[in-house]
Amino acid sequence: MTYSVLVVDDYEPWRRRVAAELDRSSRWRVVGECADGDDAVREASALNPDLIILDIGLKTVNGIEAARRIIAADPAARILFLTGQQSPDIAEAALSLGGRGYLLKSEAGGALLRAAEAIVAGARFLSPALPPDPVTFPALPAKGHRHTAVVHVSEAALPAEYARFVGDALSHGRPVVILAPRTSLESVHARLEQDGIAIGRAIDEGRYQAFDVATELARLMPGGRYEGERFRASADQMLADLAKAMPGSRAAICGEMAPHLFRQGRRDIAMDLERVWHAAAARSGADVLCPYWVDEAGLAEDEYSALREICAVHGAVNIR
Repeated sequence: MTYSVLVVDDYEPWRRRVAAELDRSSRWRVVGECADGDDAVREASALNPDLIILDIGLKTVNGIEAARRIIAADPAARILFLTGQQSPDIAEAALSLGGRGYLLKSEAGGALLRAAEAIVAGARFLSPALPPDPVTFPALPAKGHRHTAVVHVSEAALPAEYARFVGDALSHGRPVVILAPRTSLESVHARLEQDGIAIGRAIDEGRYQAFDVATELARLMPGGRYEGERFRASADQMLADLAKAMPGSRAAICGEMAPHLFRQGRRDIAMDLERVWHAAAARSGADVLCPYWVDEAGLAEDEYSALREICAVHGAVNIR
C-alpha cells in the first residue's frame, strides 16, 4: 500500500531531504510541499494526504496553529511534527492538539520512516531524544479499561517507563502489579523511593505487588508448555486480589510477559497472551501497560510484521 504525504517546511533544502528520505521506500508518495501554515491548511484540505509532516517554526502561521486548523477541519488528520524545537513544553502543546507524533530534525535520518510507519499504523511516536518524564500524549478516557503498548528501541529505557506508570498509579491511590526482570524491579524501586513513594508500605498494605517475569513465566509454563487457560486464570486472580486489597479502585498492571516471549521468538504465544490480558482488563476495567523494546538494526521483516500485529491488539500504541 502507498501512502500520500504533504511536507511543510519553510526551508526548501530540508523539504528535499525529507522527500529523499521518504523515496527510500515505495510505500510513500509526496503529493505536495509548502512553506507556510496558511498554505498547509489549504493543501491539507485539497489533497487529503494520509500523513502531514509539519515543521513548527514557520514564518507567518506557525506549525502549531496550522495543525489546530487542520485538525479542526479534519479530526482524523495524521500529523507528524518534524522540528528543531526541543522544548518539552512545545512538544506537549503540539501533541495536545491531536498530533500523532513529534520528531526532532536531528533524528530524522534514523527515525523518520519509523515515525511515519508508526503513525499510519495507528500508533503515536515521540522522539527518542526528548526527556520522557515531562512529555506525555493526551490522556485516554478515564472510564473503561486501557490496554497500551509502548515500544522502545533501548532496553535501558524500560525501568523509567515502569517507574512512571507505577508511581502515577500509587500516587492516585490505585493498586498496582508489575512483572519485570529482577534487575529492572530493583531500578524501579530505587527510582520510586527517590520520588518519595514508600514501596515497603505499599507492599505491606497489598497496594503493590512485584514479580520477577522469568520466575512467573516458569511457574505458569511448566516444561515450557503454554496453556492459555492457565494464564487466563492467573490474570483474573491477580486482578481479583487487587480489587480485594482496594475495593472500588481501578487496578494498574505493567508487565513484560508477552514482550519477554516475543523476544524469545515465541510470537504466537505472545499474541495470545496479549489477547488474554486485553480481555481480563476489559472485564475488570483495569489499565494494562505492555512495554516492548526492539533492536531496530536486527529486526527482520517477519519480526516487524509480528510486532505490528501485536500492537494492533492494544487500544493505544506509543513508540519512542
